[in-house]
Amino acid sequence: MLCLKVDRVYLSTPALLALIDHEKKRTFVIRKIGFPDAVVWNPWDKKSKAMVDFGDDEYVRMVSIEAAAVEKPITLKPGEEWTGCQELEVVSSSYFSGQMDPVNLKGRS
Repeated sequence: MLCLKVDRVYLSTPALLALIDHEKKRTFVIRKIGFPDAVVWNPWDKKSKAMVDFGDDEYVRMVSIEAAAVEKPITLKPGEEWTGCQELEVVSSSYFSGQMDPVNLKGRS
C-alpha cells in the first residue's frame, strides 16, 4: 500500500524493471523496448475520485510504471517510423527467492 502520492520520472532506466509485491509473493516484470526512461505514478485521492473505474479507496493500492521517453522525446519527421513496446509479466516470486536476481533476469531480456 502507498502512503503518499507518487509522480516521478526516472531517466536512463534498464530495459527490465521489477515491482516486487512481498505480501502476495509475486513480482511484476516490466520489459521496455525503445524507451530509455520510466515514469512511476499514482493518481492519489483527488484525481482518483474523478476516475470512474476507481473505488473510493483503491488509489492506495495502485501504482503505474510506464515506459517513457522524457529526457529525449521521440520526434518523427513525415515518413519516419519508430517502434517501442512495453511488456508486462507477473511471476510468482519474492525478492528473497533469487528469481529477481539481476543475473537470472539478464537471460530473460
